Amino acid sequence: MAIVGSIKCYLDEQGLAYETVRHRQALTSGDEARALGVTPAEVAKTIVVRSQGGDALVVLPASARLDMHKLRDVLGDNHARLASEEEMQAAFNEFELGAVPPLGELIGARVYLDEKLEQMDEVVFAGGTHMDSVKMSGEDFLKLIHPRVADLTQEPGAELLY
Repeated sequence: MAIVGSIKCYLDEQGLAYETVRHRQALTSGDEARALGVTPAEVAKTIVVRSQGGDALVVLPASARLDMHKLRDVLGDNHARLASEEEMQAAFNEFELGAVPPLGELIGARVYLDEKLEQMDEVVFAGGTHMDSVKMSGEDFLKLIHPRVADLTQEPGAELLY
């Protein structure tokens, strides 16, 4: 299997350079980094969040953990929460569970990017399956996803929230 067809079509329509990379099955973004031979900080993981304003995609380095308090402040929604597996399967059934790409325009969701990814030279993200990834320049990645950039990750030593 290659990246999901709608992802390929969307990327091609945007006219930005990208590379698809096939790798061994990776069920977490940390596994994806190891399979690709890159550091977890170079892999963008996508977390689906439910909020009053609709679905949101939160994009973090694979090496980081989401700080829900910071995210709720950014969203202006104290009740925002992680989407359940059932909700993700229903809303994003074209993608394998846990392999949702950070392409908000493609799937009708707002995108929030942790500031640590804003200066990356190159970014890798899930291609809709656990065996396929997309690699592109950090500059093109930002053009592609049109994110709101904020500090969304936990500080080292903070209580783990995700």
